[in-house]
Amino acid sequence: MNPFIAKILPIIAFFFLGIFFKYLKIFSLNDGHFLLKLVFYLFLPALAFISMIETDISSSFMIIPFLPIIPIAINFIFVTIFLRFFPQPKITAGVIYCAALIMNTGFTLPFFEAAYSMEGFSRAIMFDIGNSFIIYTVIYFIAVKHGNNQKISKSQILKKFLYMPPLWGLLIGLIVNLQNIKVSQPFLDFFEYASKPTIPVIMLALGLLFHPRLQNLPKALIIIAIRMIGGLLTGYAITLIIPLDALSQKIIIASCAAPVGYNTLVFAALENLDEQFGATIVSTSILIGIIYIPLIFLLIN
Repeated sequence: MNPFIAKILPIIAFFFLGIFFKYLKIFSLNDGHFLLKLVFYLFLPALAFISMIETDISSSFMIIPFLPIIPIAINFIFVTIFLRFFPQPKITAGVIYCAALIMNTGFTLPFFEAAYSMEGFSRAIMFDIGNSFIIYTVIYFIAVKHGNNQKISKSQILKKFLYMPPLWGLLIGLIVNLQNIKVSQPFLDFFEYASKPTIPVIMLALGLLFHPRLQNLPKALIIIAIRMIGGLLTGYAITLIIPLDALSQKIIIASCAAPVGYNTLVFAALENLDEQFGATIVSTSILIGIIYIPLIFLLIN
């Protein structure tokens, strides 16, 4: 068996285990949200810190957080053209923008860890930081514009971004790395233990949150193609234009091809957008991603 396939099969198994647990009513949709919060506030910051202190920092590494703006901007153009030819209700158009622009980099993180260990994971986290900044600023603004049109507070947006624990895990790890600070063993052991559940818990939570609804499936597949295939092509173009090391190139290509992000549903709920259509896009995208993302990893390797 291919070594990469052997590594990711247990990861994928956790996704289907989440679906199975929800089917048996052992866990619920709310448990999936709780697990993702646990990952966000504890496991992922610890993994970001550990991966950062073990990474060899290069100049190409530092440009990674600025790269997500490229696939997001290009997909914005594609969606605008699509909506020009196929007009949609305002609340549906808002979901379409969110779905096409939000990269579910959390979905790809387990595959990065399996394929490239800490070196690859730290680069993926850097990409995710830039991606998250755009999600909570530009894309959330787009959601508000298409929803109930409440005023967006700049201070609230900044607070949401600065309160991201993975960001602080990454920044502290970066400082420790660059300053060659010695970390005491008990402190290091704590972060090692806290980081280990990250990958299985993410996939288990995604399985619990998987909720397919076949509303307007053909239209949903078009938006998924813009997000995943358009993102893949854009990621490949980035690696041809911008000088990056080989590992960073692989991270960029796979990250840009990520499925639709769950924040699509969060923003739809917050701003009264088309939640039913959003659920169809997100769940179908995740199901496709289970096969599509590992295939991309095999191809770029």
